[in-house]
Amino acid sequence: MTSNDVVMASNAADADALEQQRQAVAELMGRAAQVEAATLAAAGGSGFADAHAAAASFATDVVRPWITAAQDRLLPGAASVDRARLLTEGLVGEARVVGQVVTRIERGGAAEQYRAVADVTALRVLLEVFFGKVTDMLMPALAEDASVPLATLVADLPVADAAPAAAGGGGCSCGEHDHGEPELDVRQIPHAIRHATVFGAFDAVAPGDSMILVAHHDPVPLLHQLADRSGGRLQVEYQERGPEEWRLRLTRA
Repeated sequence: MTSNDVVMASNAADADALEQQRQAVAELMGRAAQVEAATLAAAGGSGFADAHAAAASFATDVVRPWITAAQDRLLPGAASVDRARLLTEGLVGEARVVGQVVTRIERGGAAEQYRAVADVTALRVLLEVFFGKVTDMLMPALAEDASVPLATLVADLPVADAAPAAAGGGGCSCGEHDHGEPELDVRQIPHAIRHATVFGAFDAVAPGDSMILVAHHDPVPLLHQLADRSGGRLQVEYQERGPEEWRLRLTRA
């Protein structure tokens, strides 16, 4: 998703709705990447059951409500716009496939790890494709069309807001971890959605667990925002301090 294109929205409400949804999707994709990385890192270890449970919780509590709301309101409303009709028809099919993968993750167990890992990875890829089309193609087209109230169509969709509770599992009070630390490199993420993507990724970190953040500069403002969102439950350890790459371990206390 680029999120850098200029969109000529027909009114201020639609412009605000589009920006809110771009930020919300960036957070969701950050969480999806974190959940996938945690699942891959835990594969083959004793922590896989917890990682799979966290993935199932993400699929049920975060992905399914968004997809359901899109199927019930956004996509049917977009079908009335001529320039978006073919795109909308394709997105209806993609939303159905996302729902099927969510169901597989919900019903699957941790015993067949290869299948569970494949489903979690498939969900992240499908969401990236689906949301890329929704936020970079469909919503901008609707925002430019004065006959379609985008703000009304997305009223039931999640927006970027306070951080939800971190996914459970994967952490322990002893301070030891039996799986690797997921890594998020933000250097290639568009600036407009970079912070939201990190917010989403850290939202998926369970208490006592960590993630690695890679940036092209010292992300001090971002760290302040993360600390505020987490209620101060953030520990930061610098692993590398530039000049070309900054690596930080972010732990949810």
